[in-house]
Amino acid sequence: MGKTIMTSNPFATGLLLLFLSSAAAADSSAMRASLFSEADKIYSTAKDARADILAPRSYGEATKLYQKAEGRLKRGQSIERIRQDLDRAIEYFNTAVEATRLADVTFTTAVQARNNAEAAQANDYAKDSWKEAEEQFATAARALESGNVNRARKYADTAEATYRDAELAAIKVNYLSEARKLIASAKKAKVDRLAPKTLSKAQALLKDAEAKLSASRYDTDEPRLLAKQAKYEAKHAIYIADIVTDLRSKKISPEDLILQSENPVVEIASALDLVAEFDEGLAPPTEQIRQEIGKLRQQAFELAERQNQILALETEMQSMEQKLGVQSQRLEKQEQHRQRLRQVESLFSPSEAIVLSQGDNVVIRTIGLNFGSGSANIESQYFGLLKKVQQALRQYPNGTVVVEGHTDSFGSDAQNLVLSKKRAEAVRDYLLANRPSDVTGRIDAVGYGESRPIGNNETPEGRVKNRRIDLLLIPKV
Repeated sequence: MGKTIMTSNPFATGLLLLFLSSAAAADSSAMRASLFSEADKIYSTAKDARADILAPRSYGEATKLYQKAEGRLKRGQSIERIRQDLDRAIEYFNTAVEATRLADVTFTTAVQARNNAEAAQANDYAKDSWKEAEEQFATAARALESGNVNRARKYADTAEATYRDAELAAIKVNYLSEARKLIASAKKAKVDRLAPKTLSKAQALLKDAEAKLSASRYDTDEPRLLAKQAKYEAKHAIYIADIVTDLRSKKISPEDLILQSENPVVEIASALDLVAEFDEGLAPPTEQIRQEIGKLRQQAFELAERQNQILALETEMQSMEQKLGVQSQRLEKQEQHRQRLRQVESLFSPSEAIVLSQGDNVVIRTIGLNFGSGSANIESQYFGLLKKVQQALRQYPNGTVVVEGHTDSFGSDAQNLVLSKKRAEAVRDYLLANRPSDVTGRIDAVGYGESRPIGNNETPEGRVKNRRIDLLLIPKV
């Protein structure tokens, strides 16, 4: 017969109860991790794919079942019932993820309009229009899930127009009105005497934003950015004026001001394990930091690629018992991929193209290939670069090449989509007309417009990165 542990010591009793409680909590946590592991992964994937917006019906059913399983676990109900709920939730999450892929293609411009409205904070500054657009888009998404494509497109078009109205209203309230108020306040405080250049810049940006909004209500990306910059420069002018006032009143000395301006650079350099020295001004340490950040970005990309390779090897190793010799074949295939990648990389200078690895595929990002504004004509100065692309194709003579056209966010979404496709088609046609005789694989062209940015559209440098042609080289399996 078991013994009951008794103690007259209240402290010992408390410790025992705490230990038993912690052990029970650990067991419960381990059980949840085991039961919910697969469901948690697909749940996260569905959220990342914005399934709550693009596939609300399937996503809603999935989350109900997921929450139901969580409730059963908390109440200590049958493990079998919990697993049944989770299995059904996983099915719905998978369906939702698949539906988002179709929605991304069907609702491309509507999704972009929604993103723009959200960026302008329409949900705060144009609540009624935002709510109406969300309801219309949800109807479109549900119609697409049920297979009614025509109804889906109809409501998506309506939602797109409403999102644009909401964005326009939000821009006028959030940026234009705020910028006007700040500029008026700055003038009243005599900021135009203390920071005239910065305040004049704010006024010019505001005027330009208003003019561009009046010219076209369907192209809001550039005026939104101009209005946002106007608001910033107005606040910037007020900040500068405060510093100038402190200098004039001798609350701060010029030397103290210079030393204060150096402190953020020192902190950033220190975080990168660098020493910032200012005997030649701010430029040298700034360039040193920029180069170090570039190295870190490259290392991050290489690390992600290594992780993908490790994951692929682990997957292959798990199936070795069923497929003997697959690992050695995989390693041989990976070595061939690396050799091809090195060959392609050696063809281009850093100013011509960046060569990236995507699993077994290769992406050539032709940063040295540019088009005139609104043009899809390839100028003769880029023929040399495209000849190098032709040489790269010889590494994949029977594979498929997908020429991808991309733009920045300036210009209407529809115009950018058309322009990106025309540019991709121009490059495809050039490659088809001039390809070597031993390159026999398919060459396709697709335009993505502004939907896949790799840089920040709010900076000139970021927009240059986004105006690009990518070539995806897919080896024959």
